[in-house]
Amino acid sequence: MGRRNFEDVHKSGRRDSRRDSNSYSRNRRDIEMTKVICSSCGKECEVPFRPTSTKPVYCNDCFAKKNKGSSDKTSNRDFDIINEKLNKIMKALKIE
Repeated sequence: MGRRNFEDVHKSGRRDSRRDSNSYSRNRRDIEMTKVICSSCGKECEVPFRPTSTKPVYCNDCFAKKNKGSSDKTSNRDFDIINEKLNKIMKALKIE
């Protein structure tokens, strides 16, 4: 088995990653879309899955609005938890 130089390895790696991304794009086009009614605004839209009757389905706009709000709440809650832990550490170290 011969030695491979850096350029050969680098080029083959790039070629493989391009091939992977092309197959990913090709597979994305093959996904069957399902027509649904948005649970929030009532607009007709399409989703890349078959929804269950137990969970709401949102159009792109409502989904983005819903997720934006929840991430803000999560980050605020995370900061509160971190601050509480820091206060306990500072108290234990007698730093105030």
